[in-house]
Amino acid sequence: MPTVLLAYVPSASSEAALTFAVEDALRRDAALVVLASDAGADPRKARGVTDPRPLAERLAETGLELDLRTVPRRDDPADDILDAIDEMHPDLVVLGIRRRTPIGKFLLGSTSQRVVMESTAPVTLVKPASFRAPSRP
Repeated sequence: MPTVLLAYVPSASSEAALTFAVEDALRRDAALVVLASDAGADPRKARGVTDPRPLAERLAETGLELDLRTVPRRDDPADDILDAIDEMHPDLVVLGIRRRTPIGKFLLGSTSQRVVMESTAPVTLVKPASFRAPSRP
């Protein structure tokens, strides 16, 4: 069975990616695997799923074959995503992206950029509707 892998953290970009991944999995008649970052007990790392049940309940309504996995938050989430790709060999990987300045990308790196460069599976990057490109002179 085809598989779509979605990397998810609670954010507008991940919500846009979730919508895309569900639609694509339905179109492909594929299973959806959601790799959700676990926020854990550390409040400084709140960008994660504290309780995965609400997300699982939302996804259960889609009728898709679903595998929801939570992983501990690490310094580089690309490691978790790339490990999952190597383990599962999905047909598609879906990531949400957010706008970052060129300096921010240089200093902090980019999970999506690393996944795109190192993935053995096709990767689709999805931006939220509120994403606006900088104006050009």
